[in-house]
Amino acid sequence: MIRHVYTLLLIMIIPLCVTHDCHARFSLRKKIKSLLHSRLAEKIDQKEIPAHAIRSLSLANDHGSITIKTGPKKSLFLRTIKRAKPIALNNLEVIVENINNHVAITSHNNNKKKKYCIDYELIVPAACDIALNLSGSGDVFIKDVHGILDVVAHDNVTIINTKKLASVQTLKKGSISIVNAHGPIEAYTHKGAISGENIADSFYARSTKGKITVTYKKLPSTGIIDLTTTSGNITLGLPIGTNAAMYGHTMYGTLMCDHEITLKSCTTKLNKLAWTQFTKQVDGILGTGDASIAINSTQGNVKIVETQVT
Repeated sequence: MIRHVYTLLLIMIIPLCVTHDCHARFSLRKKIKSLLHSRLAEKIDQKEIPAHAIRSLSLANDHGSITIKTGPKKSLFLRTIKRAKPIALNNLEVIVENINNHVAITSHNNNKKKKYCIDYELIVPAACDIALNLSGSGDVFIKDVHGILDVVAHDNVTIINTKKLASVQTLKKGSISIVNAHGPIEAYTHKGAISGENIADSFYARSTKGKITVTYKKLPSTGIIDLTTTSGNITLGLPIGTNAAMYGHTMYGTLMCDHEITLKSCTTKLNKLAWTQFTKQVDGILGTGDASIAINSTQGNVKIVETQVT
């Protein structure tokens, strides 16, 4: 009976997600998950680890969200929220090892047949390198971490304010959102969308069915943009004055560009076939052509738009 009530609540609530922004959907999702976990027992633990010598951190989790932020103190704070049926709660362990300036955190369940999840909340030193591996469900949120990031997850990943390389992979429908990136980005997903907002370094993205949307604050002369989808649309926003060699192609979609491009010379007839080719492929130069841009989609549309820098 209770399960049917939860199902009806989900049917009523989920359509509301369509009318809100990404942050609202993320918050609503957490509320729904909290509602579904309300029948489980809960245990909260907190730990502080001196971080004056910690350079890197790894975390492996089966089921549960991970939230990582930074703080002013030179300590690593760890808060875990374990949820399971009362009889199975004691089967959940969080193992923390601190070896050679590296903290390794691992979730362990002595009875994997029982439903459970462990949510992690961490405050880490800003310069810490972080590697996360989520083998099951759970969202990831990382903000203001300036070390190297390596994330593998199934569900959504949001990363805000980076300084170094951030490599992110979602294995199923999880989407990837990157905001204010000052280091290079590598993003891979299957059915999820990839978005980059206020990007200032190289951006490498691959998606099978999800769309890719990337907007640049400024593309450096050494920057490389490489975006590829199979069936998803691609939108790239570049500020006026961008200098880059550009190659774009779509097999079955349409390619459009708001920027003025100096096309590489070619010999062609002025017929319907030539016009079709112009809407599916571009090979030319923006400005002085310093950076490098490659955009490819098999079935999706490709659009390069102008963005205003404030």
